[in-house]
Amino acid sequence: MQSPSAKTPPVAPSRWLNGTYWLLAMVAAMAVATSTALWWTVRETQSLARPYQQSDPWYVSSVHSELARVSLLARKLQTGEASAHELQNGVDVLLGTLDQPHQIGMRLREEPPQPAAELKELLRHTAQWSSRLDRPDADARAVATDIIGRSDALLDSSRKAVAAAYLSNTQETGHARQQLHDRFTVLSAVLGGLLAGTALLIWKLVHDARSASAASRQLAQANRQLEVRVANRTRKIEEGRALLSFILDTSPSDVVLAEVQSGRVHFINRKLTERLGLKAPPQTLFLQQLLNDPQTRQRFMQALDQYGQVDAMEALIGGRNPSWSSLSARLIEVDGQLAHLLWGFDISTHKALEAQLRELATQDPLSGLLNRRAFMERGTALFDHCRRHAQPCAVLMIDIDHFKRINDLHGHQAGDDAIRACAQAIGQVLRDADLLGRLGGEEFAALLPHSSTGSAMVIAERIRGAIARMDIESAPGHPMAFTVSIGAAEMAPQHPGIEHLLAEADRALYRAKATGRDKVLAYEPGIRQS
Repeated sequence: MQSPSAKTPPVAPSRWLNGTYWLLAMVAAMAVATSTALWWTVRETQSLARPYQQSDPWYVSSVHSELARVSLLARKLQTGEASAHELQNGVDVLLGTLDQPHQIGMRLREEPPQPAAELKELLRHTAQWSSRLDRPDADARAVATDIIGRSDALLDSSRKAVAAAYLSNTQETGHARQQLHDRFTVLSAVLGGLLAGTALLIWKLVHDARSASAASRQLAQANRQLEVRVANRTRKIEEGRALLSFILDTSPSDVVLAEVQSGRVHFINRKLTERLGLKAPPQTLFLQQLLNDPQTRQRFMQALDQYGQVDAMEALIGGRNPSWSSLSARLIEVDGQLAHLLWGFDISTHKALEAQLRELATQDPLSGLLNRRAFMERGTALFDHCRRHAQPCAVLMIDIDHFKRINDLHGHQAGDDAIRACAQAIGQVLRDADLLGRLGGEEFAALLPHSSTGSAMVIAERIRGAIARMDIESAPGHPMAFTVSIGAAEMAPQHPGIEHLLAEADRALYRAKATGRDKVLAYEPGIRQS
């Protein structure tokens, strides 16, 4: 199957995004420039539409008209067709029209300056005429004569001012129209750039949308292929898990996988379920529940928590009928949770054989007591313990009297019965802390911790008496009796080990046999064997 990446062309989303961002920034800049140019153009258009743009021609024309009217009234006053009052009103109207210098535009005041100066001269004369007419003794005819004498020159000057105002206004309007045309040209260029940028942005967005759609289709196809591969892989994993579960379930070993915190069991095989005495696999199981011995449980869990693994640790598992198993464990992670993986092998048979071998190695098969090797090992440890803690310690050497005669008269079976009976009688007299063993043949040894020579002699006398009172049926109607001789010795500072103490007790035993048997004697320094 071809991988999805082999069919998908290289895609650079970041490059697409960068190009789109640059186009958006360009269109935004063009939009800002268009708004600025539009505002600039509208402002210029509004300035052209204001009334004061025509104020200079109107003002000069009004002054010319009022001056002509005043001149006509002055002539009518001379002919008697108008009154002085009418003349005064006409002069006042002319004065009111002239007394508005702020109405004159900058071009009329500066280029050319003569019309403005002539208007100021007219204003001066008009103010004089108004002042003369306002006097109580005003001579209206004299004022009219003065007006008529000056009117022709003043009217000629006002006509020139009107022409200059109209010319100046025409020039200013033409200049403003040229500026407006230039601004409309700039606005058109900016709008054209905006339209071009918008068209390019739309094309880019459409192209990106098509590319994204194609990439989406390819991604969907890749996802479908991936889903198929995941499904196949999942099926294979499930088949592998099923096979592994079958193998582990039929395995002779014990296997369990359980979470550490919740104890939820992910897997437990049938072998371990049966060993735990359960009819069905448990839902929860903590590893501590499997281990029977508290000390072993503590060591096992400490090692597992510290090192994350335990290998081949022997432990008893199970509750009612625990059995020995060689356990190994690992601390692993399953579904995001820590879990214990435990597996083990049943070593109950091995342990039983080991116990038998240990028993054979340490126990005398005839009497059931410790053999010589085991007695010497444990006796040495007990002897060292008493010496280390400055406690008294004594030993008894016990030997059956005339044992060869018993074998000769009653047979070797009777001799074996005598050894077993002697071992049983000695064991019934001794304490639990005492150590008893068969050193060989008909000879026994007992180690009595925390006992002096006196207390050891008392115990030895009880042993001798108990054995002397026994009757053993060696054959029907033929009871058999026998006695023992016992030698006692107490631990002293000069004893380097238990062997020397046993040797002294053996000397006391030899002396007891030599002096008549069936007696108990203690070791006495200085007495030599005869």
